[in-house]
Amino acid sequence: MTVKILIVDDEPINIKLIEEILEYETDFQYKTSVNGEEALAILDDYKPDIIILDIMMPGMNGYEVCKKIKSNNDHKFTKVLMVSGKAMIEERLEGYEAGADDYITKPFVDDELLAKLKVFSKLKKTEEIDELKTTILQLFSHETKTPLNGILLGSQLILETQSISEKVVEYAKLIKLSGERIHDLVRKILLLSNLRNNNQLTSVEQSVIDYLEGVVSKKGRHIEKNCILSINCPVDFSLELDWKLFNEAFIAVVENAIKYSPHDGKIELSASYDNKAVTLKVTDQGPGVKPALREKIFDEFYSQNIENHTKGTALSLAIAKEIMSLHQGTLHVENMAGGGASFILTLPVALANKE
Repeated sequence: MTVKILIVDDEPINIKLIEEILEYETDFQYKTSVNGEEALAILDDYKPDIIILDIMMPGMNGYEVCKKIKSNNDHKFTKVLMVSGKAMIEERLEGYEAGADDYITKPFVDDELLAKLKVFSKLKKTEEIDELKTTILQLFSHETKTPLNGILLGSQLILETQSISEKVVEYAKLIKLSGERIHDLVRKILLLSNLRNNNQLTSVEQSVIDYLEGVVSKKGRHIEKNCILSINCPVDFSLELDWKLFNEAFIAVVENAIKYSPHDGKIELSASYDNKAVTLKVTDQGPGVKPALREKIFDEFYSQNIENHTKGTALSLAIAKEIMSLHQGTLHVENMAGGGASFILTLPVALANKE
């Protein structure tokens, strides 16, 4: 795709220099403007991806123009590269405060300017795609709520009906199960969207051992896999977290471990802390995670085999990683030497209080 550039400078020689740099670059097209007022006037029609904006201009200076561009929601992803013949740190800081994305000094270095234009064009497209994905997820979530409620209610009423055939019961159960899975997917989509748009946490203090015992009590022996969950927490301590959110993350990791564990497999839930960090681990006896997939599995859109995908945990793991990030923590996976994988949740030690 062609990258649209707007060059704003009151000095014709500066415009000419940039034009010469872009002359043989087929990926770029450009327009020019000699002052801030004119640049703002053509902004909505031209819709540039990147603006090369001179600071010192008569009338409206570059800082003022940049502020107006960044205050317009229609151009929130437009990248502004401010230009000046000076390299003063105060001037750079003022540019960043005005909303500039980067700073270029005169005279231009051809390769540096082109490199910056390519980097920021990719960044703009990435940000636009991320917003589009979030919008699609939100739209899907809201649009499926009402029909899902009808499906779940209808299937439940069928199951409660007297004197219906076993075949009808079987189909009604299938409809209900499918509806519940979609309902859970919608819930997770909304949660992920909310996590990325709202970073507020409601933190309370709770014993880690008490929490882990609660997880084991609820999960117990998994019906299908008959997995056994055990706890390894030599010293009890409490953590001040948003436990509702953290539980969403931790349960996602536990369910992932159950999914990939062998029948009668053992899953260990461990917790410890030192003077650097708090560490919680969920270790299973499954096949482990291929090195190439250790980051991909935390992507909400990842599926190892999308055509034959039935029920996965990619969205759950993406949510888990987002929740850990909100707590200033991390989530990653390591393969165990003797087989299996260990999902490691790390939190700042400042959140811990020794019992």
